[in-house]
Amino acid sequence: MIRDIDCVSDIFIAHNGETALKNLKDLHLDMVLLDIHLPDKSGIEILEHIVNNYPNIKVIMVTNKASQYYRGLCMNIGAHYFIDKSKEFEMIPSIIETYC
Repeated sequence: MIRDIDCVSDIFIAHNGETALKNLKDLHLDMVLLDIHLPDKSGIEILEHIVNNYPNIKVIMVTNKASQYYRGLCMNIGAHYFIDKSKEFEMIPSIIETYC
């Protein structure tokens, strides 16, 4: 779905927080789609790290933990969008396209 967006040139996948942090350090990223639940680290910690160290990266939280608590927390920390995987997943391409 994301590969079909014209302005997307590269996609890097991190299956855990450690790899996500390494990608942030090693790659030039414009946008990150981030889940709250990662096997080894909280996505909220990664979000805080991005906001504090890479303020130009746009962050879209994409999670099944879509309670108002998590939505508010992530948006207050600095996420640009908060997507409920089970209800709003199809919105991701149009959100990405707004930054093209």
